[in-house]
Parts: sequence; structure tokens; C-alpha cells
Amino acid sequence: MKKIVVMGAGGKMGCRITDKLKNFHEYELSCVEIGKAGQTRLKEKGLTVSLQNEVIPGADIVILAIPDNIIKKVSHEVVPLLKSKAIVIGLDPAAAYA
Repeated sequence: MKKIVVMGAGGKMGCRITDKLKNFHEYELSCVEIGKAGQTRLKEKGLTVSLQNEVIPGADIVILAIPDNIIKKVSHEVVPLLKSKAIVIGLDPAAAYA
């Protein structure tokens, strides 16, 4: 079973993604969200909030549904935790270039 982690899972884009992925039982979905409002939204959807240090090392796919201005910081935290051949998907490819 593929393990997917959504970073920023309780935000606007993160909720759209988790709403779609939570119903696909061939994936193990983990939701990372640091904002209290986002955590509340996830709990209302019946989803558990996970800590990035606990779920990223086992992830096959990490989706960055995070604000542009923290991509650099979060990337520096996430990349060292990734296992070999894990995939990272950024939802705003222009932000990393900017």
C-alpha cells in the first residue's frame, strides 16, 4: 500500500486533496497541519493530524500543499527525512523558482 503525506492538509488546497484521497483505500493517507484552524477542519472530516517527523520517513509520496513563502523552510525540513525513491509534489512549481 502506498503511503501519501499531505503537508498543509487542513488548508484550502490541502482540504481539496484530502477530500479526494481519503476515499481511496489503496493509499494510506497521513495529514500534516500545524495551524489550529486547519487541524480543526481535518478533525471535522474524521481525519487524524500527524507529525511530519513521524510520517515522512515512511512516505512514498509527499504533497506540499503549503504557502509559497514557507516552501524553502519546509523543504529543508522534509528532504532529509525522505526515504530513497520517495516523490515530492509541489502544488505551485513557480514558487520554488521564485
